[in-house]
This record gives sequence, structure tokens and C-alpha cells, in this order.
Amino acid sequence: MYCPVPKVATKTLLTVMLYMHVRDISEHLENNWTNVDVARARMEQMIDISTFIEELRQNAITIPKTEEPKSLAAFLRIYLNIIRFGSINGTSSSPPLNPWRLRFTYAFPYLRLHNLSNLSQIFSPSFTRIIFVRHPFERLASAYKERIATIARDRIQSEPDYDAMREMICRRRKLGRNFRQPLEKRDECKETIPSFEEFIRYILVNTNKPAVVANMEYHWQPYSLLCQVCKFKYNFIGKYEMFNDHFIYFLKRFNLSDWNIQKPNGASDLTKSDYQKFYFTLPDELICQLIRLYDEDFRLFNYRVDDYMNRTTLIQNCKWLRT
Repeated sequence: MYCPVPKVATKTLLTVMLYMHVRDISEHLENNWTNVDVARARMEQMIDISTFIEELRQNAITIPKTEEPKSLAAFLRIYLNIIRFGSINGTSSSPPLNPWRLRFTYAFPYLRLHNLSNLSQIFSPSFTRIIFVRHPFERLASAYKERIATIARDRIQSEPDYDAMREMICRRRKLGRNFRQPLEKRDECKETIPSFEEFIRYILVNTNKPAVVANMEYHWQPYSLLCQVCKFKYNFIGKYEMFNDHFIYFLKRFNLSDWNIQKPNGASDLTKSDYQKFYFTLPDELICQLIRLYDEDFRLFNYRVDDYMNRTTLIQNCKWLRT
């Protein structure tokens, strides 16, 4: 069981999980047909694999006509290489592929991940309950940089929800909630990037109410809540700050020594000091509200607020830090 925390190498880890899943399917198809669900197998035979080959090509994956797979088993073999290397043979490299954006990840009955019929199964010794975490303030700044501070024309793929959120923040600042302006004036917000402070003020509205926090956008919702940390008692906890070491240990634990170690998919080039700068001019009252919002993330995973700011007196005076 893995709980994907946004902005914590989620694309990399989900891709590895998918690889493990597809590898097991491929081995069953080739070596042990007794483990194949006959009903699902019949459904696979009705699917036109060529449409999914074309979808891979549309995502910059090179598949020569002479190497097109003719069966599900052959397709899965090249798909495993694509997941690992970004190409069908592991030699030439294509741009990073996000398999969770592909239609066929959800179309093949065998590829779809399914919910457990009995959730209590995950507490058995056979289950490893995995979570990777990151300093709450760095994760929040990273979410702002990627989701809010990047406008639509600079994105690789469209993110209409975040574009709408960015425009909403802009309009609240420029116009006020009840102010009316001509359409041409309102369209100015399509290219306007709100400041980090404006973004923080937007997400902190009513976060003193548990119901509001429970329904926060998951890119900045506390992961202690998002992943129900106290309920699931994770027995494999990795940290983004030590990702290379923890990721290698993760691969060894699940017999994935053949996985190509590389920079996490989607990782930015920003450093810790770059993320710290976002908080230099943030007003004291917003810092205290953020400390309250992420209090459990800090305490449960031993993160320090002062790793991101030198405001010792302020931190001590935020009375709700330990309440």
C-alpha cells in the first residue's frame, strides 16, 4: 500500500508501483496461465492494441512499424521498457512519460489497480504500508511554484483547475469579490501570477475549521490527514530530503534491482535555499497559521519550522504550535 503525497516524488514512485504491477501481470501471462482471470482475458481480446500504440507515439515514444506488438503479452513487454527507460528497447530515450496520463492505463482490465474488498488486509504481515514525506514548507512552496506560478502557455499539459485558481486569486486582489469590471479588464488575470503571500492568504481562509482542511486541495493538504497517518501506521517511511538513499532501499526491498536509478520524474532544479526565500517576507501571522495547519506533519515526521526561517521568538510565541 502506497499513499501518494503530491510534490514528494509522486510520479517516480507511482511509476515504479505500476512497473511492479505490470511485471507481475506479464509473468503470469507468459508463465502461469492458471493465475489469469478468464473473464478479464476475454475482455483483453476485444481491445485494439494498435490504438494504444498510437497513443504512445503521440507521447513521443518511438515504435517502428516492424516492432509493433501483435499480442497483449508482447505489448506488456515493450511497455515495461517504456516505464523503465522511456523507450521500447532501453537504448534510446524519449521525454519523460507520465503513464497516469495515458488512457490505456485505465482501459486494460489487467492494468487497472483495484481496491481491496477488505481494507483490514493491509494490516497483515504481507503488506508494506509506504509513505514518502517532505518538509511541509518546502512541499508547499514547490506546489505554488509548479501549480500557481506557472501559467498555461508554459505548461507541458493543461491544468485548467489551477489556471482558474490563479485567476481567482488575482481577481480577489485586483477587483474585490463584489466588484464588477468589463470582460477585457478581467482577462488581464490570465497572465498574472499571484505572489506567494497572496497564494498563502487564499489557501488559509477558514483553515481553523476541520471541515475546510479536510476538503483542501490535495497538493497542499497536510499529508498526515491526506494519508491518515495515525490510522494506517506506515511501516516504510521515506523522506524526500534523503530520497536517493531511501529510494534505493525501497527498490531492494521489492526486488527491483534492475530499475534504472535517475532523478525523480518532474523534479525541479530549485534548492533548499531557493525554497527558503519564499518565506523571508511572509508576515508573522501567516507563518503562525501555517505552523498550526501543518503541526502534525512537523511533529510526526520530526521536521523543524526553523529550518526554513530564522524567527525563533515568533515560533515560540505561536501558542497553538503544540496545542
